[in-house]
Amino acid sequence: MIPSLPYLLLGYRTLATDEDHTARLLDVCRHYGIAYEDFQNRKDGGISLRLRLVPSYALQEICMEYGIPLLICGEGGLPFLLRRLSRRLGLVAGLAVGISLYLASQGVFWDIRVSGNSSLSDRAVKESLAACGLTVGTPIRGFEADVTENTVLLYDDRLAWLSVNRKGTVAYVEVREAVKSPEKEPDVPRDLVAARGGIIEYVELESGNIRVKAGQTVSEGEVLVSGLFDSTQLGVRVESAKARVFARTVREFSVTIPLSYGQKTYLNAPPTTNESVCQEKSVIFFGRHIKFSKKTGNTGLFCDTIETEKSWGLIPGVSFPISTRTVWYLPYEITTATRTYAEAEELAYFELAKYVAAIDGATLLGKNVRITHSEESLTLSCRLTLIEDIAQERIIEVEEQP
Repeated sequence: MIPSLPYLLLGYRTLATDEDHTARLLDVCRHYGIAYEDFQNRKDGGISLRLRLVPSYALQEICMEYGIPLLICGEGGLPFLLRRLSRRLGLVAGLAVGISLYLASQGVFWDIRVSGNSSLSDRAVKESLAACGLTVGTPIRGFEADVTENTVLLYDDRLAWLSVNRKGTVAYVEVREAVKSPEKEPDVPRDLVAARGGIIEYVELESGNIRVKAGQTVSEGEVLVSGLFDSTQLGVRVESAKARVFARTVREFSVTIPLSYGQKTYLNAPPTTNESVCQEKSVIFFGRHIKFSKKTGNTGLFCDTIETEKSWGLIPGVSFPISTRTVWYLPYEITTATRTYAEAEELAYFELAKYVAAIDGATLLGKNVRITHSEESLTLSCRLTLIEDIAQERIIEVEEQP
């Protein structure tokens, strides 16, 4: 049974006696008006009682006069806690400082939690909030959510809507990102010309005057679909030609893979082994960076940087405005490495696959690959046969007549 509040504040002790003196102990407590709680029967037939600290001493003296044996089974409460803490002055001082900081920090924001963002990171949103005056450590007194919301929306055009709600020392920020509608291009008269030569397969026409037909061979720059109409009845008119013109084309691709190449080699172990040459540690307290540790060394000409940040909290689900930031500097050098012909050939085919995938909407009909070797490199040459959209827009220059 948990001690009641008066027992915790004033201190308590649990006293027990044997089976032969149980009745006499209860009579003494009743006769002298000594209050107790948590009456329990013991396995040896005796009983135990919990008394406040001062009455427990009085009961001990009375029982000594009547010859009633008492056993102290436990003690606790604030007086005993203070007695133990008095032997550890450093702990008491740290506790006092912590309580003082806690009370002083109740008037500022401890944490900012962002929701509703998808393409924008939490860090990007918090940077915009900080630029407009809302960050960890900002005083709560005088904070006006509507003013902050309007300021942030004017500052960051990536946000279409923002709401700030405060619960205690936490600011909950909900955002909606702006969706930029594509700019509508002006309706300028255009022809569609061939981006490369080929044999016409078929045309998907939306608007315009078709100038080619299936099976026709066209060369680069030749007009495929014209935006110009010449009619004896309506006269000359122009519009923007829109269509997809698919043709059988041939492309040449070549890539050379050297057998020797530069490779990054770290001078020390990865940061997980805590053996990096240069390392910085700092504490972020209410948004302020306090450096407390730094290892230095010869980082060399080339160096990678890895940064981690860890938040600390004593209560699960409750964020504290304190975190530790660690920065590792990993020096490396460029060394010469070699690859085999098989590895070079695999890399060359990978580059070929990337080239084909980058041709938007193309259908690969066939390919003729030729590989040549030299003492220093491997060369892959490929002749690709494709069906692809070769239509390319070209603006029609129109002169206005007076």
